[in-house]
Amino acid sequence: MEKNAFGRAWWMVILAAVFLLAYPYLHDRVPFLKDKLRAYNFYESLRNTQPKNKKNKAVKAKAKVPAPVVVNPATEVQISAYAADNQFHGLTFLTPFFEKLRQKKGQIRVAYYGDSSIEGDLICQTFRDSLQKRFGGQGVGFVGISNPIPGFRQSVRLSFSNTWQRKTVIDKDPGRFPFGISGENFRALYPRPAPPDTTQPTAVLDTAPPPKPIVVNHWSEWGGSKSFFGTRTFSLARLFYGQTMKDSLVHAKGKIRASFNGRSREIPLEGTERLNSVIIADSLTSRVRVDFKVPGTLPLYGVSLETPAGVIVDNFSLRGNSGRSLMRIEADDLTAFQQVLDYDLIIFQYGLNVLNAKLQDYSWYTREMNQVIAHFQKAMPGVPILIVGPSDKSIKSGAIMHSDPSVYRITEAQRQSAMDKGCGFFSFYEAMGGEDSMVEWVEKRRPKLANLDYTHFNSNGAKVAGNYLLTFLLGGLNEYELAYQKRPL
Repeated sequence: MEKNAFGRAWWMVILAAVFLLAYPYLHDRVPFLKDKLRAYNFYESLRNTQPKNKKNKAVKAKAKVPAPVVVNPATEVQISAYAADNQFHGLTFLTPFFEKLRQKKGQIRVAYYGDSSIEGDLICQTFRDSLQKRFGGQGVGFVGISNPIPGFRQSVRLSFSNTWQRKTVIDKDPGRFPFGISGENFRALYPRPAPPDTTQPTAVLDTAPPPKPIVVNHWSEWGGSKSFFGTRTFSLARLFYGQTMKDSLVHAKGKIRASFNGRSREIPLEGTERLNSVIIADSLTSRVRVDFKVPGTLPLYGVSLETPAGVIVDNFSLRGNSGRSLMRIEADDLTAFQQVLDYDLIIFQYGLNVLNAKLQDYSWYTREMNQVIAHFQKAMPGVPILIVGPSDKSIKSGAIMHSDPSVYRITEAQRQSAMDKGCGFFSFYEAMGGEDSMVEWVEKRRPKLANLDYTHFNSNGAKVAGNYLLTFLLGGLNEYELAYQKRPL
């Protein structure tokens, strides 16, 4: 009897062990287990017995120490291109921007390009708000004529008619119009008139009343947001547009009616240059509306809500963009916008859309980003550029979420690009804490700082990330100011 009891107990232990080993396989294939029970990967737990910080150190040890670079800053003030841990951050290449912040004179303008990480003005809005509180400035900056998700953005109130066509540099069919500084263009749509009904007798057609003209109202309205200190009001609003397509049969230049603060005035769009602008609001206001009477052959680019002095940060986000498509913005158009808007810093934040865990070599992406940077440097000479590496992203390894190994690789590829082209560099991956930091932001931080896709920040996380970037740049400004004070007179 005792032998039978012992045998049954032994078989129960064996069955439990078999189930434990088979559970990771069964969990992903049995709907009940997948929906009701948590995942557990016995093999993964054995592989990850070493402390996390040691694992991170092992990975970092494989990275090549960047070779020294020749630094030619725009001013006589010398600051380091390397952090204390010998990682390249290229702050010395941002000295023209730091000098503008130090002087606090006139308008200081930043173009922030990125993918879905900054969509809806995330990260940018925190960055802008903090800089405007310290250095002055009001207004959200450059905003398009329309937007596919206008309610998502909290830093501006945008409403518009449904009579606009929007094209971007990432569209498979980008159309014929040139793109503006944001990588977008807009044109007015008009319905085609219905063909005459030739099935009716001729006498009926002769006596039929003429068709009523089709009236289409094109309008857009931009309003300040109370969510942030600097975006409530603005004292200047400008509309930017191009020139009518040269091969078009329609040569009407169009006109607009701008309304704000109870005032309304009609403004002809008579510009014939590659880039033209008109002032649509010239005193402190929180809202401006524009009604358009323009041909469908006239490209429109957007408006800028701003003040003549202080910091203005333009958010140029396009979901799914790797950065390469910015080459579709012609150099002449970039130059034209630079002559009008006079940017002091350009930020590129890309990388999430080219991650591939199986890919080991990202030197091709370094070459692509080098081409994009060279394109902007040629079109907008003298404007410093900051490359911002992507945040951590997690993928499933067995039943456990781990960092996508390509995040580290793409970060190093972008750092190399910054070194190659003389740009600053900042890594969100490293600022977050490196390997598996996204898992912590989703599962352990309270409140949560990222979404359940283990890729994108939520609003709380975007605020934290914006402050990381702000701390990096203000740290560089502080270093610059100290070096400025020690410069030889």
